[in-house]
Amino acid sequence: MFKSVLFLFVFLCCSQFVMAQHTELSENKGEVGLLMGLASYQGDIAPDVQVYYRNYGVFAKKQLNSYVGVRLNVEMQKLASHDMLSLDPYAILRNANFQINTIEASVMGEFYFLNYITGSRNKKFTPYLGFGVGYLHNLDTIRNNNTSVASLTTDDLLNAKQKQSALNLTLPLNLGFKFNVYRRFNILAEATYRYTTTDNLDFINGNSTPSTSVAPFGYQGSTSGNDRFFTAKLGISYSFNNIYGIAQNKPNKSNGLFNRFKRK
Repeated sequence: MFKSVLFLFVFLCCSQFVMAQHTELSENKGEVGLLMGLASYQGDIAPDVQVYYRNYGVFAKKQLNSYVGVRLNVEMQKLASHDMLSLDPYAILRNANFQINTIEASVMGEFYFLNYITGSRNKKFTPYLGFGVGYLHNLDTIRNNNTSVASLTTDDLLNAKQKQSALNLTLPLNLGFKFNVYRRFNILAEATYRYTTTDNLDFINGNSTPSTSVAPFGYQGSTSGNDRFFTAKLGISYSFNNIYGIAQNKPNKSNGLFNRFKRK
């Protein structure tokens, strides 16, 4: 009788031990990934339309705990627009357009809404929110192609290189969804809205001197604030985990103990 009770006790303990190993498979320590998508500018040129161009980037992330991490991003995108795409009569009369290639480096804090563990069967999806600060650099020289640009934006374009070389900070706000597809591999979709500290991404701002062709309107650029841009991306990532499963806890020892009691 005693041996039967002891056997049952050991069996239950071993079962709980094995179950614990499967409920604590791993701990996320970090992540690296690739991103690709589209970017859209919002500013003084054709402010009522959205034009999308390429965007791609990489990121690396340090996971601080199950919900909070710090992420470093580097992304490149083309930003462009043309007044002739607008329905605004003033924008059509102005007929300005621009295109630039930019690179942005940013640091963001990232928060998971759900407990996310790669390799887990029931904790493999989470929405997440991120926000931080970045630096935006223009890779191009002046690329405003308006034929009347010299008279249209004299005070901006003559000093455009100096203005574009100034410190252009971004404040990214990021919303995304992540899904663990296989072991340490994940797919993700995210949208990022960036506020900037400059009104000169398009080489036009609200203080620009109007040419005679648009003088009756009394201004050249928009007075709605600094330029902004938006990106929508898909990505794939690889997670770095500490595994707390069967291999490290060596369950063969418990199996051996189970077998010894069984033989008795």
